[in-house]
Amino acid sequence: MYCQTCGNLLDTKLNYCNRCGGCIDKLATTKDSTGLEYLSMATGFVGLGGLGLTVGLIAILLNYNVIPQVIVMLTFAFLSAVFGISFLMIQQVSRMTKSASGEKTFDKASVQQLGAINTAQLEEHREPARSVTENTTRTLDEVLIERK
Repeated sequence: MYCQTCGNLLDTKLNYCNRCGGCIDKLATTKDSTGLEYLSMATGFVGLGGLGLTVGLIAILLNYNVIPQVIVMLTFAFLSAVFGISFLMIQQVSRMTKSASGEKTFDKASVQQLGAINTAQLEEHREPARSVTENTTRTLDEVLIERK
């Protein structure tokens, strides 16, 4: 589950985002994979559309009798941009599937239980540190003034 405000990966038990502090709407961020499906479809459309546009570009350039070296350079640049964008989108899809399936779960065997503390292990009582505001905001004691 991701924060709607900042996109941070969230734990399902939280009510607020750790990064931005935004309120998490549990109903809007339920565990459905519609966002993942849309991103997967968009990745396919970008890849196939880019290939189709590349073929169309080559056909148009061949109609205008452009130098073959220019056609190869433009095709290489266009295909590298399309495949780069598709690669980044596929990376995001894989991150989303990993986070959707591999949420943080704790094995009971891996969690070590602390034993009960006996009186020999207790620390001495310490006075809490005085705060800066306590020293600067205290009121002055009244001083009696003798009248003549």
